[in-house]
Amino acid sequence: MEFRVLGSLQVVDGGADLTPSAGKVRAVLAMLVLRHNQIVSTRELIDELWGEHPPATALPTLHTYVYKLRKMLGTGGPATVITQPYGYLLATAPETIDAHRFDRLVADGWNALEHDDPAHATQTLTRALALWRGPALADLAAGELLSAQITRLEEGRLRALHLRLDADLRLGRHHELISELKELIATHPLNEDFYAKLMTALYRAGRRGEALEVFQNLRQVLVGQLGLEPSPALSRLQQRLLSADPGLEPPLPAVPPQAPPPAAVRPAQLPPDIADFVGRAEPGERIAAVLSRPAGCGTAVRVICISGMPGTGRTTLAVHAAHQARAAFPCGQFFAELGGTGAPADPSEVLAGFLRAAGVPAADIPADRDERSKLFRTWCSDRQVLIVLDDAAGYAQIQPLLPGSGGCAVIVTSCVPLHGFAGAHMIGIDPLTEDEGLELLARIIGPDRVRADHTAARRIVHLCGRLPLALRCAGSRLAAGQGLTPAMFAERLEDPRSRLSDLRVADLDVRTAFHAAYEQLGDGERGLFRLLSLLRTPQVTSRRAAALLGCQSGHAERLLARLADRCLLSAHTTPAGEVHYAMHELVRLYARECLERELDGRAEPEPPATAAPGHPEPAGMPTEAAAKRPSPLTVPAEPLTGTAVRVP
Repeated sequence: MEFRVLGSLQVVDGGADLTPSAGKVRAVLAMLVLRHNQIVSTRELIDELWGEHPPATALPTLHTYVYKLRKMLGTGGPATVITQPYGYLLATAPETIDAHRFDRLVADGWNALEHDDPAHATQTLTRALALWRGPALADLAAGELLSAQITRLEEGRLRALHLRLDADLRLGRHHELISELKELIATHPLNEDFYAKLMTALYRAGRRGEALEVFQNLRQVLVGQLGLEPSPALSRLQQRLLSADPGLEPPLPAVPPQAPPPAAVRPAQLPPDIADFVGRAEPGERIAAVLSRPAGCGTAVRVICISGMPGTGRTTLAVHAAHQARAAFPCGQFFAELGGTGAPADPSEVLAGFLRAAGVPAADIPADRDERSKLFRTWCSDRQVLIVLDDAAGYAQIQPLLPGSGGCAVIVTSCVPLHGFAGAHMIGIDPLTEDEGLELLARIIGPDRVRADHTAARRIVHLCGRLPLALRCAGSRLAAGQGLTPAMFAERLEDPRSRLSDLRVADLDVRTAFHAAYEQLGDGERGLFRLLSLLRTPQVTSRRAAALLGCQSGHAERLLARLADRCLLSAHTTPAGEVHYAMHELVRLYARECLERELDGRAEPEPPATAAPGHPEPAGMPTEAAAKRPSPLTVPAEPLTGTAVRVP
């Protein structure tokens, strides 16, 4: 059985065409094929089929469409539609899908170009492009999600075509390319790379006048339609044509190598993806849109900054998105843990690790950090690589690690503000929705247990504040067995005094995540953070915070903003223009623990090391340092002279 999406949608089995005729059934099939072996949620399918206003019968109608697909594919065959919690999955070998074979051939062709084997590259890329039978999914009325997938496929086709043209030019096939490039320019009148290749081909064919005329024609089009001049790269090519640069001469015939080239060094440092990834559809699509942008669309490196409160899964989202985009970065993927919430990593050491992974001999790695940075940028300059920098301490730590090529991309996670990062795409993530939280819990403990005690499962999701880390801790405790039922665990979580201790298992600990962010605060922010746990509601304004501190409203506003920058508070502006801050319930419980420890004269809570899972760690003993520490109510502030302060 074969699934074809590079053209009209087709399902072929032994020469028989099994493609469904109904448009919406074809749309469901296309979604499942393009996300093969991954769960497509019912919400995504309904959004694709009916948009923002689905009918009341949308869910049963979708079930009918899936039933038709199962009937079409049969049972026990090479492809099966499997029902999963809150969605469906098409289980099939990737080789049955033409888009997968296309991506594999393109990666092979790119690798051949990297190793100066244009003959193999053009052969492989020609085979890849031959898989296309027309525009991707040409016979579908695509919604938003399928339209994004179609755009990705078409951009991949254009990239493969650019690579094949590069390979042909390296082989000296400039005469054969002239007519093809003229046709491509007629189809893509604003694609400067096609103009550049045509100018080069004409020059090598001895037609320099026509090559320069191509430049003038493009300039007229750009100025007339967009008011823009040709790019600096194309202008430099024009100058090289005018000066008859010897570097533009046709390549000499290749001499067969006496020995095979060394194997390519392609770093693959991404941590493993998780099998039960849930939600994050909107930020995931935004990340995919940036990472799937063709390398030729700009000269600046693509940077994505992911932020969110501790425990929301910043790293998980970054790694998941990086794995999904691996095919677009065939030269390798780097990963570095920067330790921003603990001991920040030295960028020089990180660069040394990157260079070793890239195959640079240890003796050739410079000792100076700036020289290492330059060498790394040089290595990346003609390659497409993806870099994931996790838990960054700030822009100064990130800057030396950035490549300089538009073919590269960087994903950064951080709990500190990176708003001054010019050109970066800022993506903030919140706790999961209730349905997503239930889905995550179901994937960990099994959907049958969630269905059997749905009320208790919902209560667990609520008491975990829909925080992925907390839900994973809760799910791991329940999955461990030992007679613990969802109802029993929900009852345990009801006690706010032990809730954080119950949300800890093995290396997963909600309290530790909050503690790492708390340690980065100054004395003023710590004092206000502790006092906010006294409020009966999670909402606070600068006026109320000023009353807590006995200070001017402006000073309280600055402290609140710093807590929001550390993602320990969330901020939103009311229609009246007033900024309201909110504290997540689990964060409030941690803040109350910090307050009680200060009032008892004990040290700040350290991440527990030896406490048994599920039990509160022993209270810290009083220390000389704790005795000297100021009271939590003593906060550096601007006093309000003569004003009485009442703590609510």
